[in-house]
Amino acid sequence: MKQRMRLGAVALGIAALVFCADASAGLPWGKKKDETKKEDDKAKTEQSEQGPVKTVKGLHDIEGEIIGNPISGSTFNKLQIGMSQTQVNDMIGPAKECGSYMTGKAWIPFHFGSDNSRQECNYKGQGRLIFSNQANGSAYLLKIVYDAKESGYR
Repeated sequence: MKQRMRLGAVALGIAALVFCADASAGLPWGKKKDETKKEDDKAKTEQSEQGPVKTVKGLHDIEGEIIGNPISGSTFNKLQIGMSQTQVNDMIGPAKECGSYMTGKAWIPFHFGSDNSRQECNYKGQGRLIFSNQANGSAYLLKIVYDAKESGYR
């Protein structure tokens, strides 16, 4: 019985070492300085189907993304990452259609923090706004997607 427990503990220890070594390869401390710098440069010049992706810091030091090129005369040009959903609605009006979806954090056991779900709102001829829901019930602007061809429906 004791020998089985020892073998099980050794097998568990080996599995944990293999997993940690594999997982740390994707984290900054598992990489060389040159590799991290190359990835940072790549993130700044990332391109998507809608256009360039720009990572910015907004209100309250919230980091978000602006995707696509700003449309001249767009009401989205007044917005800042980190604004509350209420502020956005007061500033540019309600969306044509909104919908929610769960993030991966929703499936983490005993995770009672923020960003468990997001709300995506579509504005006709403008694009989409994505809000991150907070644990206290509020939501803040996380992503602005400029798209002049947006129909306004999900």
